[in-house]
This record gives sequence, C-alpha cells and structure tokens, in this order.
Amino acid sequence: KPLLMSYLRGIESTLLLGSNESTLQIMTSDGALVPLALFHPKDSLLSGPAGGIVGASTLAKRSGFNRTLTLDMGGTSTDTARFDGQYDYRYSTTLDELELQSPVLAIETVAAGGGSICFFENGRLQVGPKSAGAFPGPACYGAGGPLTLSDVNILLGKMDPFCFSIPIFPEKAEEKFLQLVQELDLFYGIKHHPVDVLKGLERIGNEKMADAIRSISLSKGFNPKDYPLLSFGGAGGLHACAMADLLGINTVLIPYDAGILSAFGIGKASIERFSEKEVRMPLLSAENHYLSVVNELLADCKMNLHR
Repeated sequence: KPLLMSYLRGIESTLLLGSNESTLQIMTSDGALVPLALFHPKDSLLSGPAGGIVGASTLAKRSGFNRTLTLDMGGTSTDTARFDGQYDYRYSTTLDELELQSPVLAIETVAAGGGSICFFENGRLQVGPKSAGAFPGPACYGAGGPLTLSDVNILLGKMDPFCFSIPIFPEKAEEKFLQLVQELDLFYGIKHHPVDVLKGLERIGNEKMADAIRSISLSKGFNPKDYPLLSFGGAGGLHACAMADLLGINTVLIPYDAGILSAFGIGKASIERFSEKEVRMPLLSAENHYLSVVNELLADCKMNLHR
C-alpha cells in the first residue's frame, strides 16, 4: 500500500501541474475506474486481467457478438473469463491464502503461459506451474533459461525468430529440448520422435488452459460451443485455434493489437461505484426493509460518483 499510494500520488501531483483538477482514474479488479480518493490498493490486485475483460467485451461487441469467452495468455499465466452481455462478479476471492471480501470480475487463472517451464518428472512430461520469468526467460533468449512453451512454439515453427525485437537463439531452445528427449528415451528405453514430444508438450499446455475455460462455462451450466473465443495477450494467438478445437468452438477472434488489449480495456472502462451493506435480520422481516436499503445504497453510489 505505501509503495503504490506514493507512486499514484506522484502521478496525481504531476497532473495537477497542468490543471486545477486531477483527472487521474485508477482501474480496479471489478472492471471500474475510481479516483485516488476512493482507491484502495487491495482493489487493484486483478486490475490488469480486468482491463483485458473490458477490452475483450468491447471488441466482441464491435465484431457483432454480445457474448464471448476470453483467453488472455501471457508469459507466466493464462486468465480466462466469460462475458454474456454483462460481467460476472465474485464477492470473495482467495489469493495466496488471503481472502478478500470485495467485488472482482470472475477470472479463472492457470499457471500456463509462454514462459511456463517444460520438463520430465516422475515418468511424465509436465508444463508449469513454474515460469522462467523475464530473466533468464525461455531458453531461446540465450540467457541460460530452461525449456518453455515459447521454445516449443519456436521449434514447431509457429514463431518467427526474426520478428522479435530482441535476439532469439533457436539453437539454445533445441539444445534444451534434446536434453529433455534424452531423459524421456532413457526412462522408457525407446526412441521418441522429437515432433511428437513437441506436440505433446503443446497439448499439455492447451489442456490446462481448456480446463480453465471449462470451469467458467461447463461447470456453471454454459456450453463453450455457444460462445466465440476472443484470444489476446502476447501468446494467445499461438494457441487459440487448438483451444477452440478442444472446446468445440467454431469462432475465434484475435484483435490486431492483442498484446496490449488489457491497456486498451482500461481506457474503455466505465466510471462506476459499488456500495454494500450487511443486513442482519430474518429473511421474512427483511422483505419490508430491502427497498429502503437499496435506496440508501443508490444514494451512496450517486454521491461517490461526484467525488
């Protein structure tokens, strides 16, 4: 909190140099923008993924769809969500064993991203949950990093090393991959075709992400086949079609600026206010009081909209 508030106050003071009134609005985990006076740092823990959902819903509508499933695949993890004309919310969220009692957009996260480490352990191939991070990063970065999903995509020919803004070393990825194949061959006593192993690692990552989408659709009574899949994030486009095949989805949407859709979504987010009140009384008795409570909450929201 002290670090984030100091940073935001610095931005606000710089904005005030150019006008008499600050225009700083901050994205929160519920997909809304609030001024600094009403902002609590705990409410921004999922603000980045929330921005992605707002951006995805905006582009889905522009494409003629009032509903979509989202696939936001970055370097460390993948976030999925469902938009069905309105946002889904959770009012209790657990992060690292801490329970937060505040509204957030319903986002399912799995540890499968471009930097997810691919390895062989206990007789099976595995992908994640550990990530190579920005440094050393994937093996193809040439900084001594491990084999990752990004390396798998390089070796499958799905990524062009010459299109990166940094030097990419496919030979480093191949070196780490051949070490993995040797472990596999030695354990089972048979030769495995390298392409089969690459496709197996890719499938493991895809299944993890597909399970996340199933948890926000099938497990809640919604069929993913009824939705388009809007894929974004730095690695989303590499896996979108395979994900659609696994889920039986026929339409895939990939934005032109897929890598910065979360930032785009923050720019499209609405200025909103949430208000809540705990009412402790028998349900039958509450029937005569709920209108006054709702009106009180509405008045509170309207007052905060002008702050």
